[in-house]
Amino acid sequence: MRILDDRQQALVERERKLLQELVEFLKGFGAPGDDAELVRRALLDVDELFLLVIVGEFNSGKSAFINALLGAEVSEEGVTPTTDRITVLRHGPEPTSRERREGVLEREYPNDFLHEVSIVDTPGTNAIIRQHEELSRGFVPRSDLVLFVTSAERPLTESERGYLEMIRDWGKKIVLIVNKADLLGGEESIDKVRSFVGDGLKSTLGLAPPIFFVSSTLAQKAKRASSEMERDALLAASGFGELERYVSDVLDEEGRVRIKLESPLGVVEELVRRYGRTVGERLSLLEDDFRTAENVEAQLGEFVEDLRRDFEARMAEIENTVRAMNERGDAWFEENIRLGRFRELLRREKVEERFRKEVVGDTEEVIDSRVDELVDWLVDRNLRQWRSIVDYVERRRQAGYDEHLIGEVGDNFEYNRSRVIQSVGKTASEVVRDYDRDHEAEKIALSLQDAVARTAATGIGAVGIGTVIVALASTRFLDATGIVAAAIIAGYGLFILPNRRRKARREFREKTDALRERLGEVVRRQFESELNRSVERMREAIAPYTRFVRVEHTRMSEARETLNEVQEEASALRTEIGAPDL
Repeated sequence: MRILDDRQQALVERERKLLQELVEFLKGFGAPGDDAELVRRALLDVDELFLLVIVGEFNSGKSAFINALLGAEVSEEGVTPTTDRITVLRHGPEPTSRERREGVLEREYPNDFLHEVSIVDTPGTNAIIRQHEELSRGFVPRSDLVLFVTSAERPLTESERGYLEMIRDWGKKIVLIVNKADLLGGEESIDKVRSFVGDGLKSTLGLAPPIFFVSSTLAQKAKRASSEMERDALLAASGFGELERYVSDVLDEEGRVRIKLESPLGVVEELVRRYGRTVGERLSLLEDDFRTAENVEAQLGEFVEDLRRDFEARMAEIENTVRAMNERGDAWFEENIRLGRFRELLRREKVEERFRKEVVGDTEEVIDSRVDELVDWLVDRNLRQWRSIVDYVERRRQAGYDEHLIGEVGDNFEYNRSRVIQSVGKTASEVVRDYDRDHEAEKIALSLQDAVARTAATGIGAVGIGTVIVALASTRFLDATGIVAAAIIAGYGLFILPNRRRKARREFREKTDALRERLGEVVRRQFESELNRSVERMREAIAPYTRFVRVEHTRMSEARETLNEVQEEASALRTEIGAPDL
């Protein structure tokens, strides 16, 4: 590239910075090495000569076109593919050739056109050996200007359309060359082909490149002609004069600088478009994942609320059982602690037997039954919630998305996401599959009974909940209320016995109320412990998925922000480069 003025040099420095930022983004994003290398190559190409890339199908006459353009037999011509590698033609004092790297041949040739421009001759876009075509595709992003050569015999084939689409996507300036125009037989045929090619490019690709009809064969004859008259006639018939004037105007000093500066921006914009599309698709997917995780958390919240509400209804049944016993005891004391039953009160064993039968009754069995029902209910609800998580995660795993788009940048996002979802689903499924209902019920029941026994009846032993209540509500209460003592001193008659009856009723109510409160406190505390343990296990099962979604959403959001900044700078540079006073 020529020596640049200060403004142009400042634009080059901004481009270098932009390309370096894009390289760092691609590395951090986990992009394929080829993409990062492409940007690094564009960074180096900023300081290289103008790169004119010749592309076309193998039978379009590319080699003949290059020879006509240079006015020398530089490229081998033939009816079969003759270019099996990328060939870079540069200026040199004498013809030389050397291998630069696999698939790239660098040739030097003493030609004035090559002083400021390097020409890249590519294998045919429809080469029999597919590797040849891949070489061409890999080199196009580096080009500054693309001359696309198609044959007048078969202009704009389907494969050529696809190749032109790829060139367009890289933001490259294209000039379309319709070669072998001498075979069309006149201006009328040329106009028809021009309309066909122009309309096809505009309608299918949105392109409107300059189109030149040439005959490379006539142009080569013109440049070998011995007389100026013959040369001028052949050159006019070949159409090369118009093309050369266009190329000369476009590739003058200012034009080369402008196109050279614009060239890396096409690479930047294409990669931003490609990765931006991928990032956008991933963010959409992750936002759905977020909603899934939020829905699971919401389900757990509803699960907890429902259980607590239903638990209180079941706990009320247990507490009401104690209240009913309390009311029976209250009535029993009123009925039995009086002078008319003096002789019965002296028979302690009989009194205890009647108290147990008439007051305690089946309280033990009822409470034990209610607790068993509570345990079974809690176990069943846990299992149902685990199954709900399994179903929800499985539906998310099967959610449809564009797998090609998600994975086209080549990193491990889709693999990692799939692995996390499968892991969560597997964990939840294993819990459901291995859920031992009887074991879980036994474990929770024992923890409840043990807690109640230790809290409400220290010293009685880890017996059943109902047994604890019966023990507290019979022997201890009978001893504490002084019923027997009241009977012994019944001779004092009407004054003392009513006081004992009131005291018995009051103390029995106080102690059974205290028992009911302790029972409710312990069962609630144990219920909360079991509920929290269960919910925590569910949250732990879903946590890897939630963490992945949160981390990747942050990463993709930052990637989108970076790509937006890169795109804004590329657009600003393109505007400044396109300014008339560059």
